[in-house]
Amino acid sequence: ELSQAAEEIGYLGVLAGPLVRSSYRAGRLWAKSMISKGREIPEELKHLADKVEFAQASAVA
Repeated sequence: ELSQAAEEIGYLGVLAGPLVRSSYRAGRLWAKSMISKGREIPEELKHLADKVEFAQASAVA
């Protein structure tokens, strides 16, 4: 829900949730924003654009 709302107001890449560490996936967010802008991703960084679902981490007590 939060990701969709943020994208609707113009954010190019969003990771949202109570336990999200966005810096952990910063490269993938960068690649997503580059693709959204129609910019080319350098060959050595193309792996960042691979389709990967961002799973929410959950703690186990």
